Amino acid sequence: MAKNILIPLTQSEFSHTILAEVEKFIPTEGSKLILYYVTKPPKGVGFAAPDYRSDYALDSDGEPLGPKAFPVYSSQEEDSLRAEVEVTLLPVTNRLKQQGYDVSIQVCFVDEVVDEIVRVVQREKIDLIAMSTRARVGMLRFFFVNIAEAVLQQVDIPVLLVQPN
Repeated sequence: MAKNILIPLTQSEFSHTILAEVEKFIPTEGSKLILYYVTKPPKGVGFAAPDYRSDYALDSDGEPLGPKAFPVYSSQEEDSLRAEVEVTLLPVTNRLKQQGYDVSIQVCFVDEVVDEIVRVVQREKIDLIAMSTRARVGMLRFFFVNIAEAVLQQVDIPVLLVQPN
């Protein structure tokens, strides 16, 4: 029976430290790794500026006849970020696949990361969550939410955590 393992990742290099631990402790046979990239939803940046460095002819007002400013929508930003994540994680996914893991990438745009991870655990029938934690203490713990701790409190499956030295 396959084991579904959710590996939440972010743009932080630290979040990727869990991958080495997964390779040490999780057998390749029957393991399906879901690299779950979580980030805030894009808001859309308004309009992209035209490229004035190009050699386009100018109209009578001095504006280039070439590309004009165009709207950038949040869906375009999402598509761009999805493609960037897939390209960035390509060496990781290739390495894991060569070792024999079944690997997939999912990108999620949410404000409430903990709630989304809990939803994915239920939807995908996850058997294990493997993630990194900053393990903040004192005042830092008061001001910053520890996502790993919040996830641990809301799920009833094992969670493999890696903390900094």
